[in-house]
Amino acid sequence: MAESGEFWHNGGVPEDNPGKETAMIRTVRFLGVLSVCLPVLAACHTLAHARTIEFAGREWTVRSGEGGPGPNKWSDSAESVWVDGAGLHLRVRNIEGVWHCAEVTSVLPARHGMHRFYVTGRVDLLDRNIVASPFLYQDDSHEVDIEFSRWRRRSGSNTQYVVQPHAVPGNIRRFEMALDGELSTHCINWLPGSIEFRSFSGHSETPAAPNMLIQEWVYAGGDNPPEGDGMRIHINLWLVGGLAPSDGKEAEFVIKDADLPAPPESPAGEKGAKGAD
Repeated sequence: MAESGEFWHNGGVPEDNPGKETAMIRTVRFLGVLSVCLPVLAACHTLAHARTIEFAGREWTVRSGEGGPGPNKWSDSAESVWVDGAGLHLRVRNIEGVWHCAEVTSVLPARHGMHRFYVTGRVDLLDRNIVASPFLYQDDSHEVDIEFSRWRRRSGSNTQYVVQPHAVPGNIRRFEMALDGELSTHCINWLPGSIEFRSFSGHSETPAAPNMLIQEWVYAGGDNPPEGDGMRIHINLWLVGGLAPSDGKEAEFVIKDADLPAPPESPAGEKGAKGAD
């Protein structure tokens, strides 16, 4: 039997029989391979068993696990994400003393055209540690956002339109939104040469009256992401820096419906799959 020094010096092969592996080295090698494979298998299992929902004529994956933004923990339970007659509900919840956030992602890629979200609720009055957002995302440099949040501030702007990277001058428009009711509509019209943002009171394709327009902005800068199969539509509700809501209360983000461009495999004109106006 080789001494411990011989084992480590020779990679587990006895000096008197260099062609023969010991049982110990075979075990070490097996465990090494297992340590690489198990995380991959676990990730595949998670993707294969991810919960999905139907909303606005599309299939969506419900996020679970942990990670950014925040970072936060994400719940895919039916108490955190659900669809009923009132629309899509996302909820920030305290689950056994730990705060969990909610997010859904379209299964099929996003396409150029109008993305119109009919929001129910006073998103202008969200807790200062909470962010609600419908957005288009491929990666941190290819992203288009509408975000409702005060970003931990007690006053000031509570809504922003963003084309990432946000630090580039001209890529962000911040404003303070004061809703006069529970219904508001928020639009991203993603086009090859520009991105048109618009927010207005009520639920309609366009503002019912001029005084119902809240904000609009046309982005024509150089960071408009190209159309591609990596871009997805996301809707989330999360906590800035993973911090608990400052008021200690759970929160909910409700989208009654959404008008979205036809996904690649869907015929144009379906409900929830409309082209750009």
